[in-house]
Amino acid sequence: MTLTDDDKDAVLRSIDALLGNPDQWIEPSGYRQSLALASIDSVFSLRTRYSSVVSVLNRYRDTRRRAGADPDSDGARELLETITAAGGVEAAAQTLFTKNLSPGTRILKVESLVRGVTALQEVGVETAQDLREKAEAPEVRRAWLGQLGLGKASWDYLLMNVGVDGSKADTMLIRFVANALSADGRLAPERAQEAVHAAADSLGVSRKILDHTIWRYQSRAAASRAR
Repeated sequence: MTLTDDDKDAVLRSIDALLGNPDQWIEPSGYRQSLALASIDSVFSLRTRYSSVVSVLNRYRDTRRRAGADPDSDGARELLETITAAGGVEAAAQTLFTKNLSPGTRILKVESLVRGVTALQEVGVETAQDLREKAEAPEVRRAWLGQLGLGKASWDYLLMNVGVDGSKADTMLIRFVANALSADGRLAPERAQEAVHAAADSLGVSRKILDHTIWRYQSRAAASRAR
């Protein structure tokens, strides 16, 4: 898909009108040393309120700290061993994670998590550093996306979580760009992403910080509508 200047300019106008001064935007910290936390956040944030994701992350952190470990440096092996120690996928969904299903599937999100992380291991990705170094490798991308319940948004978010610059074409970002373009119907995720990337580059900010700022704005707007 070819980006048009009209798309970029429309998004820039919405940014200027709605998102405030870029100097005051907050850079998301992510999980540069923990593939485990990055993966959990990526999978469990799919189509759910982020407060529930925070609860899942906190339970995982508490479990690992009680075991005398450091969750902020956990890799694939530590995550999978923790799920096994919790009694496997079904038991871990009850006590450690949630019983939510992956979007568009009949399997638990924790099952998608296990499949995705195991697939990454099989292509040599054990740590967050491994993923940063191999993020562009086609076989690594295919490993994650080849698992039931794990789509492009989860892959993009996983990369962002370990420190790779970019955005995720989730509902929040697509809605923001669609509104900026006055687009009727569903906007292609690729088009939304390209417009956001071009806008970030034009502003001289990271794509990740613009993505996060859009997400914060859209989350507040959704909460306001719910009230």
